[in-house]
Amino acid sequence: MEGKAKTLDIKIPEGIKNGEKIRIIGQGKMGKHGGKNGDLYIKINIQDGKKYRLNGNDLYTTILITPWEAALGAKAKVNSIDDTKTQIYIPSGIQSGEIIEIPQKGYKSKNGERGNLIAQIKIVVPEKLTKEETEIFKRLKEISKFNPRRV
Repeated sequence: MEGKAKTLDIKIPEGIKNGEKIRIIGQGKMGKHGGKNGDLYIKINIQDGKKYRLNGNDLYTTILITPWEAALGAKAKVNSIDDTKTQIYIPSGIQSGEIIEIPQKGYKSKNGERGNLIAQIKIVVPEKLTKEETEIFKRLKEISKFNPRRV
């Protein structure tokens, strides 16, 4: 069978780490002189996805929030890797770049322990404002004494 394509169904063990190998007995090269086939080794390469980045057992993600959610605080639902939703509280006054750590919602190790989900906050401003939103922001500009550039 050497040199021919073959399809195999492989069970990826829970908690496997980047760079680890899976050994499939008897699926490697044919043995010499009628001997047993060798083993096939598959090296695992865990790539970062659009939503998550893995570091140890911790998963990193980004939560997009509005300026008013950052200023006033909010509750938000966050998807975890196993497609469950966890509700978190975003405290008032949170800044872009700050993190919220959600315990036990990260990657599951071989022994069943879970890492944390580390969510970095990113404040997103609307690209286009309605007339009413523009008026509210103008009014806020007039009455607010806040200046982030003040030294």
